[in-house]
Amino acid sequence: MNEPSATPSRVKSWSWKRFFVRSTSICLLLVLVAIGMGVWKVRSTLPKLDGKVRVVGIQHEVQIQRDHLGVPSILAQSREDAAYGLGFAHAQDRFFQMDLLRRIPSGRMGELFGQMGLRLDRSFRKHRFEKTAQTVIDAIPENHRRVLDAYADGVNAGLGTLSSVPIEYIALRQTPRSWQPSDSILVMLAMMCDLQPMDAEPEIGLGLLKEKVSDEVFHFLVRSGSKWDAALDDSIIASPPIPGPEAIANARPSPNPRNEKSQLVDSISTGVSQNRLPTESDSGHTEFEALRLETMLGRIQHDFEFRVGSNNWAVGKTVGKDGRAILASDMHLGLRVPATWYRALMKTPTIDGTTRRLIGVTLPGAPVMVEGSNGSVAWGFTNSYGDYGDVIELVRAEDDPESYMTPAGPKKIEKVTERLAYPGGFEDIVVEWSIWGPVVAVRDGRRFVHHWIGDDPNAFDLNIIELESSTSVEQTMGIANRAGMPNQNVMIADSDGNIGWTISGRIPKRKAMPPMVPVDWSKDDSDWQGYLEPEKHPRVYNPTDGRLWTANSRILGQEFLNVVGDGRYDPGARARQIRDRLRAKDAFDETGLLKIQLDDEAIFLSTWQSRLSEATGNARGDFSKELLDAVDAKPLRASVDSVAYRIVREFRTEVVERIFGFAGANRRDNSSAQAKRGLARKFGIDQNIAISYEDVVTELLDQKPQHWLPSEYSSWDELLTESAKATEAKLNQGHPISKATWGAKNRSAIRHPLSAAVTFLGGVLDMPDVELPGDNHMPRVQSPSGGASQRLVVSPGDEENGIYHQPGGQSGNPLSPYYRAGFYDWAYGRATPLLPGPKQHELILQPR
Repeated sequence: MNEPSATPSRVKSWSWKRFFVRSTSICLLLVLVAIGMGVWKVRSTLPKLDGKVRVVGIQHEVQIQRDHLGVPSILAQSREDAAYGLGFAHAQDRFFQMDLLRRIPSGRMGELFGQMGLRLDRSFRKHRFEKTAQTVIDAIPENHRRVLDAYADGVNAGLGTLSSVPIEYIALRQTPRSWQPSDSILVMLAMMCDLQPMDAEPEIGLGLLKEKVSDEVFHFLVRSGSKWDAALDDSIIASPPIPGPEAIANARPSPNPRNEKSQLVDSISTGVSQNRLPTESDSGHTEFEALRLETMLGRIQHDFEFRVGSNNWAVGKTVGKDGRAILASDMHLGLRVPATWYRALMKTPTIDGTTRRLIGVTLPGAPVMVEGSNGSVAWGFTNSYGDYGDVIELVRAEDDPESYMTPAGPKKIEKVTERLAYPGGFEDIVVEWSIWGPVVAVRDGRRFVHHWIGDDPNAFDLNIIELESSTSVEQTMGIANRAGMPNQNVMIADSDGNIGWTISGRIPKRKAMPPMVPVDWSKDDSDWQGYLEPEKHPRVYNPTDGRLWTANSRILGQEFLNVVGDGRYDPGARARQIRDRLRAKDAFDETGLLKIQLDDEAIFLSTWQSRLSEATGNARGDFSKELLDAVDAKPLRASVDSVAYRIVREFRTEVVERIFGFAGANRRDNSSAQAKRGLARKFGIDQNIAISYEDVVTELLDQKPQHWLPSEYSSWDELLTESAKATEAKLNQGHPISKATWGAKNRSAIRHPLSAAVTFLGGVLDMPDVELPGDNHMPRVQSPSGGASQRLVVSPGDEENGIYHQPGGQSGNPLSPYYRAGFYDWAYGRATPLLPGPKQHELILQPR
């Protein structure tokens, strides 16, 4: 019997189904192929770690061995070949980071990130750092130049061996450009700008304040000493008295302090012309993205008290276990992905020809061991916060608004047009220069120039490389004093058990203590008389108690201030806590010094617990148990599970903001009602002005002068009580106060700069989101995107017992197993070895 034939409708139905299945299968196959090609493309950016590669530019074979964390050991027969190998490894793992470090100071971020990068470019281009870098490279000694040249050759060779350009360039649709020797100088300049205010914002802000208040008020608000100071010589700078009613009666505040501050521009861009394609930036979107980019680069911190800084200390042979000198160092910077530092071991002849094992951290883009040990000497850095530049207000020539007065007569302002390029267009800006340096700010037609070592090619060289061959503390101090580099507190320990401290870099030689406000050089510009002789740099060698420490605060007494000045030192609570911890024990080993690095006890806030008790007073029934318990929490720690710490910290913030009137800025509330409270209204200041907040507030609350009380309150007691109520209300928002732990607020936000340009990649590129212990004003400095960029503890000659942490891995490629390696050890403070482990990979570079 014949089968019934299919009806037309059934035929159409089956045909449609077959077509759908086949089409879906083909689409799925195409998607899988596209994903596979994408994965292959991205995986092709991973570097070659094993085998042999023939290269041009080395004299002998160079071995690059990597351990389980990707830390390279570079074995070379000359310092030039070691530089080549280091450059090769840097390019394999961190080329995009290196590229940013040269682009930021040269003002070329827009070329990569588009218009969101122009905000940075406008700020940096006025300094013309590319010209400075080229001048430095042209004058550098031949033996140092060979190292720079070899490093650049190694970088370009390492980049060339990648099967594809680094992943960031794929995402941005850009092509990396080759590395030049002068780019390493630009990297040094980038660090200088991270560590010192290139546009002199503190001095300009203080100048605005000084114009509004009496000398008495100014010196009360702005002081070089603090009650927390822990100077190495135990010196004390006396606190000024609280000015009386008559001293504050003549204050001349501006109608709106925020508007006045906004008149200060951080770049001169008069005569701007643009040639670009229309974009969404016209709506303000790009400005927001620019701020995100700068935050992810670590250039903006949302915690107004976090400052780029560091801790370091050393114990000599009378204190170090087994008669050893031991160094501890943790450099505090804005945290980003990849980590700032690149760990490395180099076994190589140093610049003097002596073969040494160098272990520590390098900076991608530079051919030197920045911090670490050479077996004889170990060294570490903290930012010195001296005053290494002066602000000059130009005096306009009477008959020419484009000229200014000098001791030799009127001079024309030099105007240079700089072109800022970005994909699809460009923007031309006009930058202005005087004989003393660039114009960095303009207010009401007044031009301010920054005369700063960062703009002087004579302040830079590669002498830091000589630290690698030093054999003693005294020799190392001399090298640091001669080195053209950022001005750092250099902490040193040697294998003979000696310890020492000094300041590196060029120190201006001045007639008097460096001024803290703008000055007039129109009639006399001889205040600077070159640079201080290296042998006259401040030094401390082998103190009697065998202990040295620095933490960005004042180091020595008035004579020190007369030479180095005050670039607005840290109040000193960290330094004091470190000093006291060092004095609390007779002997230390590496683990004991790491424990101090991880110390999160809030001794700084102990007085604020007493003030919180005072604030609750007789109205204890109006407050929660958690807030009342915070008064008695002992010890008070910035631990992730502490509610008490967050309460006391928030209470302090509320009090400080009510006194100074900064709540609007710190809470990102721009209402004029918030902006015009307290001293902000009385004196016309804002939180960007470098006032001695803690000491001023302490004295006001101790003495409670009625004429300093913000007018919103009838008494200081009312101000404290209102602050306590506001603290409780804030911490009860969205959840009970019992859930308001410090860890819930202090969560890591360590991000890759590409997250700003390609937002959806953040989950792939950024470091894990974890709760972090620590805060400001304690040894364990920590904010969500700022804190210890590394932790190092080492005794020179005994590196096997050394300890090291950093907040991210060696590789900048998110597909690499080394991308996040070591992050959790840093976050949780687990001791990990300084020396690399057994080799797991070996790449041999052979001369072609």
